[in-house]
Amino acid sequence: MKTSPVRVFVDPITFVGRAIVVGLLLATSIPGLAQHDTTDVFLLTGATIIDGVSDAPLSDRSLLIDGDTISAILPAGSAAPEGAEIIELDGQYVIPGLIDSHVHWLDWMGELFLNHGVTSIVAMANIDPALRARSHVAERLPRIYHSGARIPFSPDDDQDRIRELVQEWLAKEPDMAHFPDYNDVSGNVFAVAAEEVHNNGFLIFGHAENAPQAIRDGMDSVEHVWGFTQAAMSRSDLDAFRNGEFLTWASFMTDWNRMDEMIEDAVEAGVYLNPTLLYEWGGMSEDAGQHELDDYRVISNSDLVYFPENIAKSLLAKHRQIKNFSRRYENLPFTKYLPDEDKAEFQAGYQNVLEFVRRWAQAGGKIQAGTDTISGGVPGLSLQHEMQMLVEAGLTPIQALKSATRWAAELLEGKNGARGVARVGSLEPGKQADLVVLSANPVSDITNALSIERVMKGGVWIQLGYNPEYYAFTSPSRSVAGATFAPVISSVTPAAVNAGAGKTRVVLEGSGFLLTSLIRVNGISVETTVINPRRLEFDLPAELVASPGPDPYRAPGPQQRIAIVGNRSIEIHVFNPPPEGGTSNSVHLLVRPN
Repeated sequence: MKTSPVRVFVDPITFVGRAIVVGLLLATSIPGLAQHDTTDVFLLTGATIIDGVSDAPLSDRSLLIDGDTISAILPAGSAAPEGAEIIELDGQYVIPGLIDSHVHWLDWMGELFLNHGVTSIVAMANIDPALRARSHVAERLPRIYHSGARIPFSPDDDQDRIRELVQEWLAKEPDMAHFPDYNDVSGNVFAVAAEEVHNNGFLIFGHAENAPQAIRDGMDSVEHVWGFTQAAMSRSDLDAFRNGEFLTWASFMTDWNRMDEMIEDAVEAGVYLNPTLLYEWGGMSEDAGQHELDDYRVISNSDLVYFPENIAKSLLAKHRQIKNFSRRYENLPFTKYLPDEDKAEFQAGYQNVLEFVRRWAQAGGKIQAGTDTISGGVPGLSLQHEMQMLVEAGLTPIQALKSATRWAAELLEGKNGARGVARVGSLEPGKQADLVVLSANPVSDITNALSIERVMKGGVWIQLGYNPEYYAFTSPSRSVAGATFAPVISSVTPAAVNAGAGKTRVVLEGSGFLLTSLIRVNGISVETTVINPRRLEFDLPAELVASPGPDPYRAPGPQQRIAIVGNRSIEIHVFNPPPEGGTSNSVHLLVRPN
């Protein structure tokens, strides 16, 4: 009987192998896992295969893997090649390794992606070439594809400058192009840059203030949904939205004839949608509570000691928050504190977004599942939640799986397939042997895509679980997008009160106030009224101003009617509770003798 007494974990930065003894793994308990050091041909039998391409699962098939490549899909009962190891997967399901097509990569993420079946990611950054190369062979990293960072063209650039910038970008060996935001100012140079990038065979991904026009000027994959809504707004509504007068752009998705026209034009042009539902709307999902519980179970794993605490708290909170665009609230207000009418408006907007995504798929449009991780959610698990929300929108589980496999892989294939067929994203002969074995059927219930039994990357079974030594921070972690930190107080009104004045209404002005902000007076929390992110109010208790003393500036001597040097003061500050949060500067309200 073969055993594997040592497991080598790979440091994603230095690629220094660390041998960590995990005990003897019996070949009979995890078939194929213990023998991968000597066996490089496997025949997986008995499982239902969901290949990422077909519209229905494939039964009565076997999957032949030779080295790091899928060699063939054979009829059930086919004889195994000589020397092949037969792995029986009766009653289980095999899907392609998943692809997160929208990631803001951080070096501690690798194990999390793999443990949730994500074997490839597309990073919106310029990733070091050595790390990219290692990612394709390292056991503890997903395959990392990258954009080479945004091409930094500006509205004043001429065609020669744009060509120069594109050549500099090509030297970074990108896999796709991530463009600066498309808007009224950037449109002309966007079109010139798009033509240059298309001539070099790449697809273009990005934000758009006006998605239909961006598509006409060369955008291939639209990041988020809001670019279609803004294109349908009247000029006055768009100006009001930009001035913070509306809660959400999604309230304006009401002209479905217009939306259908936009969708039809986009689909006809072969454009992809990358809706990032979890990142933008996770707090409105019918499954938000379950998603938060899923996150908590992962984050609380005792071996995940390197998961940043500030990010963990922020991601858990996001399942109870909503992305706001109004001046009345912070970036991510907690929904429980919103007035009922505002909750209803956000919920209606969410239903509009789901309907848009449903119509996109119904029209034959392809969706590329991406999460905007880390702000989008727990690496790997967030892609599972994104697929669940796509099904909530009306996609079939097969379509949701395609969005995170074959359709996502097409981002790497370039304009009109100019860069060749991607070797990831589907279970087909010639593709990389990246796959996930599930214990339950994801086609009947997409949440079963989380019933992960095993993950294979490049023909090697991955040891699931987490290594506490996988990553060590040498500086504080970044924060998620939209996080709010310590507030700032710029003024207090009134600045002074007379002793014995009784209860006094006090106004604080500043920045960064939340619906959950607490005013503290001399260190004690008082009932706080939140007017907006720039104004708070509270009632100063009468007992705090009953007496002008003790005056800290008074010197011993005869009693006087005035404070010669100064007055007693009351310290006031604002506390923003976690996630992130913090304590503001202090201001002092003076108590004058009456």
